[in-house]
Amino acid sequence: MRWQECVDRGLIRPDRGAVERVPGSLASAARFLRAAKKNVVIEEYEIAHLAAYNSAFHSVRTFLYATGYVERSHACLVTAVRHTSGDDPEIADLLNAFDKLRVARHNVQYSGSLVCEEEAAFCIRLAHRALALARQRFG
Repeated sequence: MRWQECVDRGLIRPDRGAVERVPGSLASAARFLRAAKKNVVIEEYEIAHLAAYNSAFHSVRTFLYATGYVERSHACLVTAVRHTSGDDPEIADLLNAFDKLRVARHNVQYSGSLVCEEEAAFCIRLAHRALALARQRFG
């Protein structure tokens, strides 16, 4: 979706309290990342994938909160962070990978796609990278 469509549909909107949500979102990202790592150990790769996605989601969300916006759509989150982050190549690279993970997560959660150990490990690395970048910028 495009920025204006997300705004017009109410899926992205300004919120005066958004910036105050950054610490909680970082904490959620860290918790989900720990859960993802624990689930890989017990070979629950689909659950690890979902937890890693949730971790990355909360990390990416901090970039939106920091600009004073909140979201009601995972797809619009990507659109909004792209819009609000300008030409930052580090964020653009993260968003490209996160958007692919978003689609994969949808397939795991709603279509029953299976996840191998390597894919789960990749998701965890991405979640770790997202959290590290968010902490560097806002933590």
